[in-house]
Order: sequence, then structure tokens, then C-alpha cells
Amino acid sequence: MIAHDVQDLLDSLAMAVGRGMAVDDPEGRVVAHSVHHGEVDQVRAQAILSRSVPAEVEVWQEAHGVATTREPVRIPANPALGMAARLCVPLLHRGRRVGSLWIIEGGGPLSSEEEARTVRDAAAIAALLDGGGSSHTLRRLLNGEITVRRAAGILGEGPLRVLAVRVPAGRGDAVRGDGSRGDAVRGDLVRGDGSRGDAVRDDGSRGDAVRDDGSRGDAVRDDGAGGDAVPGDGSRGGAVPGEPGGLAGAVGDELSRMRRPPAFAVVDRHAVLLLNGGEDASALGESLAARAGGLVGVSAVHPGLGSLRQAYGEAVAAARAAAAEPALGPVARWPELGVYRLLADPTAYSLGSLREHPALAVTLETYLDHGGDAQETARLLHLHRTSLYYRLARIEELTGRSLKDGTQRLELHLALKLARWNAV
Repeated sequence: MIAHDVQDLLDSLAMAVGRGMAVDDPEGRVVAHSVHHGEVDQVRAQAILSRSVPAEVEVWQEAHGVATTREPVRIPANPALGMAARLCVPLLHRGRRVGSLWIIEGGGPLSSEEEARTVRDAAAIAALLDGGGSSHTLRRLLNGEITVRRAAGILGEGPLRVLAVRVPAGRGDAVRGDGSRGDAVRGDLVRGDGSRGDAVRDDGSRGDAVRDDGSRGDAVRDDGAGGDAVPGDGSRGGAVPGEPGGLAGAVGDELSRMRRPPAFAVVDRHAVLLLNGGEDASALGESLAARAGGLVGVSAVHPGLGSLRQAYGEAVAAARAAAAEPALGPVARWPELGVYRLLADPTAYSLGSLREHPALAVTLETYLDHGGDAQETARLLHLHRTSLYYRLARIEELTGRSLKDGTQRLELHLALKLARWNAV
């Protein structure tokens, strides 16, 4: 849910700077507050209980420019009101104020580094508050909790790609919103056909994902808190690896620069973006990879939201392939994954028109089975070497693959064996 996303970011930030914090909407109602970090003065305690700010406190705040500021502003302590000093950071998104972030500074002001991180994370919180409807809808659609028809009114219709930003390997367990630690789903590739190992099934059910080690892990969660977050690149002000705020904050920073940001949600170990507004997937992927310090996967183009989960699976698989094969990254595209497409989905490559030429398929399999030994292949198939070379050239033409490229040869070889396997 939107509130959970905001709560995760707020708790992550509060833990990083060690201060009590709260988020208010434009009407002064409390949207979220930090639970375990920093002090809580009398005013904040009362606001948390009543979900609103007392009138006399509001007057004191407005006297220091809170209502109109576009920049962080400090409010001095007011002992008569039971109010410690605090910093107010306006939550701005697309030039519109969507709330305020309050940080209690009774023990002294934030350092410049802490304030810089606070301002950056505030941008991500603002994006969630302003675009939370699309974020929530995207996650619910991935979970199969709403129909495509209902989601289309919020997410839009038409051709789409999905972009997934993945935490690099070895960044540790997930950090949940309550501060406890939990494993993210490890190594599962989500397929569009709902086969075993999917975090999101095609029928919309909410089963556990199966990890590589055989243990069970959470499927895609409503709160998005279930996966590792990508830490910052230094410009993020020291986001801690594994914090939900690290990944969501980095993506929120980048999207806040866009005139029409796409819908995004933190799902499992990934920030998932729905690209259906003509966005340049490659350029955005490169920017996100640089800002978040992560790896990016981009799906193929799909006709609409009906194939969103298939596109999600492709993007997640592409991001995983980038982690497995650095030559593919930092932005890997599903149509260009080669053999990794087959590892993610054994039905992903059908050998194309080679199926219509059985003699060529036999020639290719024999050639690959014997390590590309043309002389032995010609002998076994009773072909003249010239005829064999003609067939091999024709195979390259039909498949669009080069037999001089080891990875492309492996892709073809595996596809041939999978065709045999799937036929029985």
C-alpha cells in the first residue's frame, strides 16, 4: 500500500539520521511517523494521537514561513507549546506541494550530509504521495488483485515495456519496514506462464516463491518491503544497502526530474517501472543504473496491460542476466539475452523458421554436437564440404545467429536440445 511505501522510506531515513520524523499532508494531518528512532516531543505525541496539528502550533509554524516555503526551513523551539526545534522540508512533486516532512532537532541541527539525504528522500516521499495511486495499482495488478480493465483507467493503455532495477548480488537480506531482517526471494525468475518458481503466478494467485536452495520465500508483497534495496552511489547521502529507502529513493530522485514520470513500485528485490508513455527505456535504464548503483532489465514491447506480468518476468530475468553476465549490463534487454532467455524461460526461443527445414536442423545439431568439426559433420551426414558450408550459411540466415559466436552457438544448441526435451 502507499502508506507502507511512505512508512518504509520514513523509517529508513529516521534510522539513518537518528531523529524523530513525521509526514503531514497539505492540511496538516499526520500521514506517517517514525516509530523507533529519535525523540518525540509533546506536540508530536499529541499530533500522532489526534492525527492533526493543534491550532496554536500551526500558527507558530506558519509564523516562520512553513506554509509558503519551497526550501527547508527551521522552526525554533517553543517551550510554552511543548515543542522542540524542528526542520520542515516541503514535499514537492511536479512543482506541487503534497505535504511536509518534519524532523525534530531538539538535540541539535542535522549535519549538512544528513540534511542533504533528507532533502533527497523527501523527493521520493513526495513522488509516492502524489503518484501513489499508480504505484498501488501497479503492484495490485502484478499481484492479480485487480482486473486489467480497472487498472487501465489509472495506468493507461497501449504498448508497454517494464523496466526492473535490481540490487547487486551480495547486498544482504531485506530490511523490512519494522526494522527486522528477512530474506528476499532468491534467484527466482518470474515467467508469464505461471510455471514453478514464479513469484507472481499468471492466474493471479499469491503463492510463495521457491528459492534456489529449496526454501520458501514471500511472493510479491502489498507493502513492497520484501526485497533488497539498491544503495546510493554516494550522491544518495549514504543510503544503507538493503534499505527500502535506498532503492525507492534513488528511483524517486530520478523520476522527479521527468515531466511525466512513469508508475513505479518496489516489488521484491526490484524497483519496477511501467513504461507506456513513450519513454526512452535505454536512456532511462542507464540513468537509473548510474544513480541507484544497480542493474537494470528491460522487457520486450508488449501490446498492453494484459501481458504486464509476462513483461515483468522478462524485465526481472534481464536484470538477473545482467548480474550473471556483466557484458550484458548494466542495462540488459530481454530480446538480446541470448542463451539467458532460454535459462529463464525454456519456451522463449522456438528456432523460428528453422523448424520448417528439418534437414537444416539435423545439420546444425550434428555440427554443434561435434564441436563445430566440419569434416566430421560432413562425413556423418554424407555431404560434400561445400554443401555443408552452404547449409551452415543458410542456417545463419534463417536464425539470425552467427556460428562463429560461441554464445550464439550455445543458444542454438540449447534450443535444439530443449526442442527435443519439450517434444516428449
